[in-house]
Amino acid sequence: MVMRGCVTETDTECIRMDAATHGLITIGYVHHEIHEGSHYYITGHVTLANEGVLRVKLVTPDSAKYAHFLWSIGSSGILQASLYEGASGGMAGGSGVTPINSNRNSANTSGVVITSGVAAADTPGTLIDDAKWGSNAFKATVGGGSSRDDEIMLKRDTTYLRVFTSGAADNIVQFRASWYEHTNRD
Repeated sequence: MVMRGCVTETDTECIRMDAATHGLITIGYVHHEIHEGSHYYITGHVTLANEGVLRVKLVTPDSAKYAHFLWSIGSSGILQASLYEGASGGMAGGSGVTPINSNRNSANTSGVVITSGVAAADTPGTLIDDAKWGSNAFKATVGGGSSRDDEIMLKRDTTYLRVFTSGAADNIVQFRASWYEHTNRD
């Protein structure tokens, strides 16, 4: 890679410096994807009964775009959160979830299709993430949380199934998933 100074104001292949501090102006890749309008998220909460289950189906597009996922899940009580890859059959019903573009000025939409509240899969697929937390203590339920700090690049044209299983009554489950979608360059 050849490093060079800017030739014109619109030159995009140059190194830029802050005029006041002479520090290099850079942003991380994920931040770049936000600027490009290719970064999305969903967030919300649900209350589950003891032994209550919420299933969320994610389907990645059959395209050249790859989804790089992160998530954060918390609960007020005992919760198991499992993620399966390659789920098939069943998974009927549910409601569509519209991902939000992190760049509120962008009209781009996510290629990932998300449906919350689906029925069980006939074949759940390969378990690729599984976490359980919380306890029963002092006659009250104690919660906790789990997150993935390093992204996972989801397979193209694949169905994923996230299963939340509550181990406490009136268990408030909070979740956030974020991802960017990119196309490999040659």
